[in-house]
Amino acid sequence: MLFSLSFTFKLSAQKTSTDTTSAEYSSIDTTGLGYGKFRRGFIYRWNMQPHSPLKATIYAAALPGAGQIYNGNKKEGSFFRKYWKVPVVYAGLGTCVGFIVFNTEQYNRFKKEYIASVTGGERTMGGTSTQLNEIQEQYHRWMDVSYMALAGVYILQIIDANVDAHLFYYDVSRDLGLLVHPSIVNTGYVSPALGLTLKF
Repeated sequence: MLFSLSFTFKLSAQKTSTDTTSAEYSSIDTTGLGYGKFRRGFIYRWNMQPHSPLKATIYAAALPGAGQIYNGNKKEGSFFRKYWKVPVVYAGLGTCVGFIVFNTEQYNRFKKEYIASVTGGERTMGGTSTQLNEIQEQYHRWMDVSYMALAGVYILQIIDANVDAHLFYYDVSRDLGLLVHPSIVNTGYVSPALGLTLKF
């Protein structure tokens, strides 16, 4: 007879009941309104209760941070109702805007000096035309990177609002349980085994 020791780790995310919610979805009647398939689907998702990922996404796209406020306002017991994400979003956007303004100013400044050095105009700083050209091109690249970073932060906060809204109905329990029990392991032979299950 063979003896084996098996350890089974089980992480289960608990999903809250959505029977009532599903019933509320089905109560949205758009079949008789003459709407197309896309419009009916849009209305269906927009009126999802008690939480709509579509609303969170559109709010975040229309006003950065609004999607996070919507998610936090609807979620009972959430950490600071998730309002803490709003200053993080605007800190990221503000930082990007600050870099855009600074790099744009420096780019225009050195570009003007470069043109003056080539055309023989009035100059306010030293350096050869080659050096000035390299500097203004460097600030131009940094300016482009700043714009891309701004777009990245904007898109990320929309994704965050959308994902957070989709996870609205999911809840991971804080209770941790340890259960040791005998079990049968299918190894081709009948053999007793010891199973270890961790439940979160």
